Amino acid sequence: MKKTKILVILLILVLLISCGKKSNNKDKGFDLKNSGGTNQKVDEVEKYNSYIGVYNKLVSFEKTANSYFKGAGIEAQFKKPEGSINANFYDVKSIITELEKAISAKPKMGELDKVSENLLGVFKELKPLGEDMDSYYSGKDYTSDNYKKAQEFHTKFLEIIKKYDVAVLAFRTEMDKKIVEQREKEAKKLQKEGRVIAYNRMLILSVGEEVLNEISKQKLTGANVISGDAAKFKALQEKLINAVGEFNKYSKDEKQMEKEGYKDYRLSSFIHEADGFKASLASLVERIEAKKPISEFSLRDQFFLENETGSPENVVKSFNELVKAYNDMNR
Repeated sequence: MKKTKILVILLILVLLISCGKKSNNKDKGFDLKNSGGTNQKVDEVEKYNSYIGVYNKLVSFEKTANSYFKGAGIEAQFKKPEGSINANFYDVKSIITELEKAISAKPKMGELDKVSENLLGVFKELKPLGEDMDSYYSGKDYTSDNYKKAQEFHTKFLEIIKKYDVAVLAFRTEMDKKIVEQREKEAKKLQKEGRVIAYNRMLILSVGEEVLNEISKQKLTGANVISGDAAKFKALQEKLINAVGEFNKYSKDEKQMEKEGYKDYRLSSFIHEADGFKASLASLVERIEAKKPISEFSLRDQFFLENETGSPENVVKSFNELVKAYNDMNR
């Protein structure tokens, strides 16, 4: 996260891998122990999911940091805001807790544990400063010192963010490697066991990530969307259409549904979001081909940009909603 451009695009949520069956009437997840797995494999997946929790919470933290910089500015000199400043970094405490849990859990994960230790150190340094900043702004102490303390806080916060930039880049690099590794393992198991619904569900997410990677590779935003290479996205669109089609086909097979432990109502949300993501990608392709720029009004506000049909930001938003539906099915 660079303080000059904090999470403008690619706020990617990632996948939870199920590691055990539930004992209630909810859909049953994939039980590693009951399918030839081991306690060690279950521990590994549980640790992986703990790191996924951290990965996703960083998105929320960066949004809050972005909100602070919107008011205080990104330069060394603190900028007196026109309105109020939000300095409530509420996720810091839970990120520290989850990082400590993941790092200490077995089995060890080498470099991932190491870079996580560095990230943990940054958040431990940030915690007391963040609490002081929140108290200062929520209590309106700035009205009594004309923002004198604000400059001190701002300087310290910028220094910590520089450390965060380095630590989070290393963390995300290692996590991306681990995500690919875990997904490949899961995909092989699903194919081996004939769990075609779960396999195609995962395949949809994989194609979706290819779409987001292409957006990143082309450096597309709402501001330059008409310069995009539509052919690259059309190829991915075909892959997505096929993956969603296969998923829908098998999700209508009652015997297959029963075999994999799914219920109609548990799949409906994912199907809805998959169709929504497919539509958002189609709209992006149409906008690029038509060379239709996004209005200046939408470009001025991230909310409107994310809800603008055919914008790269809308594709990212739609994908995140799809992943949320995926993760909700694993709970």
